[in-house]
Amino acid sequence: MSTAVAARTAADVPLGPVQPRTRSWWTGWRLALRMARRDVRRDRGRSWFVWLMIAVPVAILAATQVLVASFDLSPIERARLATGGNQAVIHWSGRPFEPSLNSYGDVVPEDEPAAAEAPTLPGWGKSLASREAAVARFLDRPVSAITWSSPTFGVAEVGLLMVGVDPRSPAMADVIRLTEGRLPASPSEVLVTARGVRSGLPTGGDVRLTLGDTAAGYTVVGRADLQLLGSYDLLGYPQQTSDELGFLVPGDRTVTWEDATRLASHGFTTTSMAIVAHPPRPLPRSGLGFGIGDVALVVGLVEVALLVGPAFAIGAARQRRSLALAALNGAEPRQLRRVALGQALLVGSTATLTGTVVGTGAGIALWPVWASDPAETHGPLDVPGLALALLLALGTLTALGSALVTTRGLARLSLVSALSGTTRSAPPGRGAPIAGVLLLTTGLAATWWSTTLPRDANSMVPWLVLAGGLAALAGLLLSTPALLRLLARLGSGAPVALRMALRDLARHRGRATAIVASVAGGVLILTAVWTAMGSGDADRARRHIPVTRAGQAVITGVESESGRAGVAATVRSVDPRLRTTSVAGTAVPRPGGDDGDTLNIAGLRKGCTAADLFDGQGRATSRCRSVFAYPGSGILVGATADLVRLFGLDAAQADALTHGRLLVNTEPVPGFEGTSVNELDRGRLQVAYVDYMIGAKQRTEWLPALAISTEVIGRGAPPARYSVLASTSTAVTLGWSVELWQLLVDDPDGPITAATEAALREALAAPGIDVQVEHGFVPEPQPVLWLIAGTLALLAVIGAAMSTILAAAELRPFLATFTAVGAPPALTRRLAMAQAAVLGLLASGLGSLLGMALGAPLGAISTSWEDAEPVVVLPWLAAGVFTIGVPVVAGAVAALATSRAPATTRIAD
Repeated sequence: MSTAVAARTAADVPLGPVQPRTRSWWTGWRLALRMARRDVRRDRGRSWFVWLMIAVPVAILAATQVLVASFDLSPIERARLATGGNQAVIHWSGRPFEPSLNSYGDVVPEDEPAAAEAPTLPGWGKSLASREAAVARFLDRPVSAITWSSPTFGVAEVGLLMVGVDPRSPAMADVIRLTEGRLPASPSEVLVTARGVRSGLPTGGDVRLTLGDTAAGYTVVGRADLQLLGSYDLLGYPQQTSDELGFLVPGDRTVTWEDATRLASHGFTTTSMAIVAHPPRPLPRSGLGFGIGDVALVVGLVEVALLVGPAFAIGAARQRRSLALAALNGAEPRQLRRVALGQALLVGSTATLTGTVVGTGAGIALWPVWASDPAETHGPLDVPGLALALLLALGTLTALGSALVTTRGLARLSLVSALSGTTRSAPPGRGAPIAGVLLLTTGLAATWWSTTLPRDANSMVPWLVLAGGLAALAGLLLSTPALLRLLARLGSGAPVALRMALRDLARHRGRATAIVASVAGGVLILTAVWTAMGSGDADRARRHIPVTRAGQAVITGVESESGRAGVAATVRSVDPRLRTTSVAGTAVPRPGGDDGDTLNIAGLRKGCTAADLFDGQGRATSRCRSVFAYPGSGILVGATADLVRLFGLDAAQADALTHGRLLVNTEPVPGFEGTSVNELDRGRLQVAYVDYMIGAKQRTEWLPALAISTEVIGRGAPPARYSVLASTSTAVTLGWSVELWQLLVDDPDGPITAATEAALREALAAPGIDVQVEHGFVPEPQPVLWLIAGTLALLAVIGAAMSTILAAAELRPFLATFTAVGAPPALTRRLAMAQAAVLGLLASGLGSLLGMALGAPLGAISTSWEDAEPVVVLPWLAAGVFTIGVPVVAGAVAALATSRAPATTRIAD
């Protein structure tokens, strides 16, 4: 039954007495939904395209939301992992501090801890048992000791991470998930994890580990997954010698802020589930105050609105004809409005619901693959109910809103024009282009103004950027009809197909603007994201400090001298021409500190004291500080003969190294903390041993030195990383620790080739050994950002293709008339292709330009530092690909959609 017949039948039914308003309203809506369902069935092709144009983007965005939400760790999820599902975990630092909260809700020092040691708990003692008992008495509840250690394994001394805790303790009930074997029954037994297996540990039998200076045998009795913050290779009993000591607090009683304050006075930091869930004051937030998950949600919601709305607006012409038939049979405007809304509700709600459910299921199915790396810490699978509900609601409401826009002015609808398919868009008011330009310029100005605001969490920067972007996009869409009219006038001398396409687009501005919105929105967001990503990569590239000289290989993971000798022999077996040099970094052991507790070495410039190294806020000042050394940077240590060969030192420089002098680069060199200059005073370099503890006295020392140039350092190491050379014997004599040994590999014929690099990696494939050739800055993988960018790119292509198909379907009546008056099929096809290509070019071009204009301030915000100007990189290549690719895709789709000549029927001679 047609819409007209249904409306007449409903009008002819005798209603009897006047029905109550609620019943009349319900009857009207039932009729509207029945008519909408009949229209959908009658025009399945168009309805399916509209349905898919809504369902596919919603499904992709729902899956992205699940993956992003699961990737991020909320403070409560992080606390649950950190505590192992217990009430709290406390870490002993040994120094008292004034408690404060970090962004995760941990109770940590507000400033650096004091230099004085914290008063010990009664009965603290030396053993783990006595310390566990002392903490239990202090908290008046049972606790379980937990240790974190870094043993080494095998001849290559592979570094491992080991957590030690009594597996039989109630505190471990939710931590250990045994997958194979049994729990350890003694301190000599351990469990291995998936990460440990990947590091080369056996899944059963005996293994020998070195912890500090002590080697001991252990028996692997099983495999397990650990529900703890961090990624570990082994789980065993608590170790007496460890890198860090903590205590798990199980039970039903919460650890309160008052408990954490008492613990801080004895040198314990605290992570408490109760404090994280109910912090005594709002948690501070770092950066701009929002995370990747927030960005993905906002971007997703905007993209849904930009795709769902045009899906209904594009088909407005055909819907107006159906409504005109109903109006011709006596339907009132409110009844027509119900019919239009009923179709939107039917198609929009089912498509949005299906897309949300399917996308959520796809995200859940993909999450195990996404989180399969045992070396990374991921949050648990998280289905973001609020974000998905917003997605579902916005998709449905946008469909209804688009239908309402389509039905506006139905009371003034020209029935003849609607039935004949000659309805034109209503003439836009003169104020629309002006309002569009004002919104566009205001939005851009607001976004750029945000670059001048402070970037703390309480600022309005994120909201200003979002509001400015939305205002600019709205202004672009308001200005589009005027732009289409201008293009039609300018194209008066264009070829016939293009001229007619421009004229038809100007006549049907509403449909054309809807297509521009569906394509330009995705391209805009995508280019803005790419601008921010490219600017961030450029900033990291300019701050990149090479690990070693360009084309040189560095091998790490082997600390023992015998191990390095074996690795060097393996390198020579790959290529006898390769030369190896053993070098290391250095630091200064803290007097009276624990093992591994070291001080950094800072050079002092002339006229400066140790107190001048940092400003009032604890930041380094280049005015007084030169070299800043810690393992892996600042001072390079090695045997004298090795340094002489590697750097090509002359006789005077070699003699200086032999007699305990430092070789110091005295030329300005940009480094980690800006440009620094080492200054000698009568052949001596003054250094300070930096102690960050509050109240600690900074010790200084004058060291004999010889000045060298940047060119000398650059022969064997990157000058931005190292500016001082010292022999191993000199470092030992000065009481410095020699740490982080590495093997440098040089090819006398030039940079190491890709083939040689591959051969070295294959020959040194032992777990824990890392081979790296310096190729300059290489952007780090950012899977979440690339997931967002890939999603936006896919949605832009889908939006362009589906919008073109729907637009071509709406154009078929016009093309049929065109063919009926004698136009050849090739001309009608060229007309459809021209329309699609023009709209694709217009939408992608404007979207790219506006996206870069909005992304540039985001890039400036993320790359602005006190010591450097912001850097902005515009993605011209990506913008060019979309500006060319979208019109090509749209034209090809239009050509396929009109490949068959429109059917015409001869009705009279």
